[in-house]
Amino acid sequence: MRKALFVAALALFMGLSASAQVSLVVPQSQVAPEEVLRWLRQSALPAQEKAIWLRILPQAFEKDLVEPGIAQSFFQRLVGTPPSFISEITAIMEELILKGIPTDHLMNKVSQGVIMGRNWSMITNEIRLRAAVLVATEEALKPYKPAAEAKAAVSVRVGSFTIQAETPTWEDLVVEVAEAISDFIVGGGDLNDWIGIEAFVRSRLMQLRGRGLSPGLVDRALEVLNPELVGVIVSQAFQIERR
Repeated sequence: MRKALFVAALALFMGLSASAQVSLVVPQSQVAPEEVLRWLRQSALPAQEKAIWLRILPQAFEKDLVEPGIAQSFFQRLVGTPPSFISEITAIMEELILKGIPTDHLMNKVSQGVIMGRNWSMITNEIRLRAAVLVATEEALKPYKPAAEAKAAVSVRVGSFTIQAETPTWEDLVVEVAEAISDFIVGGGDLNDWIGIEAFVRSRLMQLRGRGLSPGLVDRALEVLNPELVGVIVSQAFQIERR
């Protein structure tokens, strides 16, 4: 019976969308948005930053800009860090959320940096860099966003596994393009090497085509991606005067 359910579940996910992201994960307790907010109210985070998060988080959860479990881990890592660090990171995240830009990946990077014991200023500078590139990428790609997107999400538990599937969105694509550009720069790449950056982004997108991002989204991005567009993004992110 369990095997039949598993096959039926797989069929359901295959029918959901040929471009859906599908992952198998061991079940774990899901964190509800209300739990995160309740934990945050009782936390030892500075009052000013706590007030900011309590104001912006409900809408962020509603718009899927922040995943509750990731947010809770992020806040837990912030507790005990210098107040100035918390203030700077909060300001960066607040700007992104108010612009309607997902922040899960940046929250994860902050958490990783804290766990690894990295210098506070190093973490802040990298997050600020990635946020600037993300904002610039979102702005540059906005004219090419599809007029309408078909979105779907399904979660089915079979035995000891939970199968989750969701349709990738344009916002997911924007994040991946921005992260590729940021990775190139953080890795020591030349800001002015727009051809090299474009090639790096193309390679990253092709790796994700059908394995994290739908072919349709990737192909749409590859059609408009060129050194000139990369130059627009980099120049805006780092406030460089273009020649």
